[in-house]
Order: sequence, then structure tokens, then C-alpha cells
Amino acid sequence: MLGSMKKTPLLPRHIRCGATMSPEEGWHMPQQFSNLMDEHMAARTACGLFDVSHLAKFSITGPGALPWLDALFSNSVVHCRDGMGQRTLLLQENGGIIDKMLLFRESAGRFFLLGHAGMAEYVHRWLVDHRPDGPIEVRNETMRYSGIGLYGPEAARLLTAQLRGAELPELRGFRRLVFRDEEVLLVHMSLIADDCFELFCPAAEGISWYEAFIAGGAVPCGMHTHHCLRVEHAAVATGRDVGPDKTPVQASMGRFCDLSKSFIGAEALRRQTRSGTENRMAAVECEQGSDNAPRMGDKLIDDMGATVGCVTSGCLSPERRHGIALAYLARRMARPGTRLRLLIDNTAIPVIVTEGELW
Repeated sequence: MLGSMKKTPLLPRHIRCGATMSPEEGWHMPQQFSNLMDEHMAARTACGLFDVSHLAKFSITGPGALPWLDALFSNSVVHCRDGMGQRTLLLQENGGIIDKMLLFRESAGRFFLLGHAGMAEYVHRWLVDHRPDGPIEVRNETMRYSGIGLYGPEAARLLTAQLRGAELPELRGFRRLVFRDEEVLLVHMSLIADDCFELFCPAAEGISWYEAFIAGGAVPCGMHTHHCLRVEHAAVATGRDVGPDKTPVQASMGRFCDLSKSFIGAEALRRQTRSGTENRMAAVECEQGSDNAPRMGDKLIDDMGATVGCVTSGCLSPERRHGIALAYLARRMARPGTRLRLLIDNTAIPVIVTEGELW
């Protein structure tokens, strides 16, 4: 099975230090290095270090790139200024979600995109198939770069030290710089931690960067920790929480869709916004003291025992010490403050809806 999976440039380092490995969206990825609590708290209080080489990465260049991408993606690309990024969605004509992506604008003719790990080939084909006539180049650069995520309050300090004082991008910003004669890309977002930086360097240089950050005090973290951080921040995953059968309205991500402009899927979303949907996604949190971990497929019920929802992602939060989840709920139940019960192994656990707008 390992032979059929993609391998990140950091894999030899993970195996050498004894990380627990398992498949993740077609990639051989580290799930855990030490224990979940230590890794999780490093990302919350210091700096957690993640291998994000598997993220889909694309470069779009050429005159006409700006109006084309603005007509392609749900958010308004023309309102994104140079050196900045935005959260956006790539949709089908019927409004179904192909992928949620980060779009970074370097100039009107140069963009960098980040997407879901398992979607690189599909999205690349989709972009090429929808490219207009003209000199616009679409490059799938997923395998070109090692990706290293530094999450936590110490991330900026560690990056500045390794980059010898180079200016870091502002929040939601992007920078491309040359360091040691190699191109390095820096992204600064607040996606699954309060301060998230991601560094993309040439694939062959990944291990040296990774080890330098460890020497500076960063704590290696696995995908299990990444999953828990994601659910805590109500961040959905393509393929697990959303996909072509779900729209941004159903996934509670409508705020990333500028319906004042034309883009693929916009008309379907306008109709759905007017008519409403039967189900909406929301974040739920178990009652204090419950140590049960919600799992995909667990049902949510109302006071009468009727099923009103289903979990798509869940975990036992190391920080909060109780279960948290993302779930599709009957629309009337998806409002923050709504109290329900979650069925885990036939035990009904009280939960509350905590978030009705997701990413």
C-alpha cells in the first residue's frame, strides 16, 4: 500500500524519528510524534511544526489571469490587493463544492493557490479545462515544494530567526523571497490556530528547514493534532465535510461567496439562498465532563428523540477536554445556542451548537 501512496520530501525524517505513519488523502503522513496533548498544547502555547507538503499548490500567471479567476472563484478576486490572500471556493455550475482554497494575489497577472491535498490532479485538470484562450499558464506545483506549517504564538519569532530578520507577511498575506539562493514562499493565515505560518521551499531543502525549526524549539506534530485543531476552529475538510453534493449555503460558508458578481455556480447559489436548504452545517460541543469522542456518522437527536443531524468530523478536544464536532443539522437546529443530544455508542450526550458560520 505504501508504494501506491505519495510521499512528502520530509518522509525520511518522520520515519527516522519514529513517527506513527498512516494514509492521509493518498499520502503517507505522520499521524503522531509524541502524544496528542503535548503536540496540541505546543500549537496553542508555543509552536507546533507540521508537514504540509501534501497541500495542492498552483501558480497562475499571465495577462488576463485576474478577470478569469474572478469569474471562476466565489470570492471577489479584484478586491484582493497585491501581496494579500483570501479564502474562496471553487464550485460546479450547480453550486456543489469542488474545493475550498486559499488564493494569494502577487499582481494582476500572478497568483498562488493552495487547496486540499487529495484534489491536486482534479483541480489542475479543471483549471486547465476552463482556461480561456490566451497566454495564461496554470502550473501544478504540488510536488515542487516542501511545505512546513508553524502554528502558534512562537511561530513568527522562529521564522524571523531562521530567515535572519526578513520581513514576514502580514496576516492574510503572502511573500515570495529569495533566501540562500533559493525561492521561499511564505503564507500567514489564521486557519486552525490563532497564528499560522506556512513556508514552502524547494522539495530537496525541506528536511534542512524542518530540522532547523526543531533546533529553534518547534515541536513536531502529526495529522491527528492537525485534525483536532481544525475541528476546534470549525474548519471543514474537502472530501470529508464538503464535496460536490454540498453547496456553500449548506456548508454555512456563504460569506465567502460574493453574489454581486458572476462566477461559476453563482446563479445556483442565488436560488438556494432565496429558497433555503433543508440542512445546514454547524459546530457542536459536548457538555463539560464528557470524555466521549464524536465520530463520523454519529447521529444528533432532539428532545423528542428524532434524528436531526449527522456528524462529519469529530474528536475529543485535548484543550477543552470534551468532544467537539462538525455536523449537518436540520436548518432550524443549526443556530448557535441550540441544545441537542449526540448519540455515541447508544449513549445520549448533551451538546450545544456553538458556531453557525464555518470555513
